[in-house]
Amino acid sequence: MIAEDGLLNFNMNELCKRAGVAKRTLYNAFQTREQLIAVAISEYFQEYVDRIPYSAPLGTLQNNLERLISVTQRNVHIRNYIRAIMSIFFSADAESDIWRTMQGMATRPTLEWLRNLAARRQLQPWIEPQNLADDLVRLEYGIVNDWSLGRLSDEDLTPHLLLSFLTYMAGATRGAANAEIRETIEQIQAKGVPTISAVAKPRLRTGGGAG
Repeated sequence: MIAEDGLLNFNMNELCKRAGVAKRTLYNAFQTREQLIAVAISEYFQEYVDRIPYSAPLGTLQNNLERLISVTQRNVHIRNYIRAIMSIFFSADAESDIWRTMQGMATRPTLEWLRNLAARRQLQPWIEPQNLADDLVRLEYGIVNDWSLGRLSDEDLTPHLLLSFLTYMAGATRGAANAEIRETIEQIQAKGVPTISAVAKPRLRTGGGAG
């Protein structure tokens, strides 16, 4: 429904009709329309991320790159849905429940890596991991939003997003982490995105997805 009509036109009566559920039941479970939408976005996103066959453990650069590649490649197949939720994220009138959900679900995987770097003293001394994670999500969503509006091609989306993410992190890191990031940038520039592991593609579920 979000992909069909956007969030502004999301209709609870139509949802109840399609789902065969009484409106009172939905409100008893979720309290508000916004919380219901937030839970739907979050659960679908997490379901997808959980099915990515990562080759690297959580809390590593490689894990974050695998997630970015897989999710971005999935987004290409659900442009209408991504455009709808990006329009809400960047709206001055964005519902707080939905905005916080979208920010949080993209922040969590990166934050664990940043905290690992901080513990090893591989972040620049002025960096606070939570703030950096939040800024990286804003960068990611800004690029995805431009793509959803046709300002970036499907072919350019993944390499542009990866190089922007890595460039930002190159200025935030030092030591071994910085060297790893710079080497990864050089690999992408020389050989392209496929050099970042053999990222398997989880089966796409029909219907909506998450950003």
